[in-house]
Amino acid sequence: MRTNDQVFFSGDNGKAILLIHGITSGAAQMIPMAKFLNDYGYSVWCVNLAGHGTFPEELLHTDCEDFIAKAESDYAYLKKSFDTVYVGGLSTGGCLSLYLAAKHPDMAGIIPISSPLSLMPGTFMTDTYPPEQVYFHRPMEGKVGLFKQYHIHYEDIAIRIFGELERLTKVIGAEGFLEQIKCPAIIVQAKDDAVADPGSAEIIYNRISSENKQIYTPEHGEHNIVLTEGRHEAFRRIAMFLENL
Repeated sequence: MRTNDQVFFSGDNGKAILLIHGITSGAAQMIPMAKFLNDYGYSVWCVNLAGHGTFPEELLHTDCEDFIAKAESDYAYLKKSFDTVYVGGLSTGGCLSLYLAAKHPDMAGIIPISSPLSLMPGTFMTDTYPPEQVYFHRPMEGKVGLFKQYHIHYEDIAIRIFGELERLTKVIGAEGFLEQIKCPAIIVQAKDDAVADPGSAEIIYNRISSENKQIYTPEHGEHNIVLTEGRHEAFRRIAMFLENL
């Protein structure tokens, strides 16, 4: 079984970025973005969500609170070594960046990507499964390019974990929660996102209280924009945003 290891890229500008992947994937999913930002001098740490990067059974007893606690711990760890820490993430990871920003007013900035306030119907995460079914099988075979190299995930995914993501989206979407965010933010989501409701980006942008905020919503890029052709312009805009802070 292929597993994901957390990976750290050391930079030279004294600033750090915490990158958090999407649910069911692993730290490797964020490596292309990490390498791009590391070229600008940032130290970048790609971490695993709670319950990820080990064994499929872990997701049988991982919940929303575990996601939050792990993200809090990872952020605190980076803050011990860096005064300036940005937090970015894809999908679930993006939701966690929003959560951390709401709880830490001194955060340097956030980069939520394809972050759902609600999920689209018709995906394996929103499908209806028989009560007795424990796992959803998602084979690694057939992946090509960056998806084969970096989109490493459990092939058997505990179905219950999808409900924990929904719980997280309800936490950050609750009235008054996003309004607590005041740090700089660049929000990215492709309009052809078939997993997270593409309208999420605009709602997040309008609701956060940040004075310095940008939104980038390209026509194409899909949900996993950090690994598609859409990544090039997204990464460039993210880097330029951070460089201008």
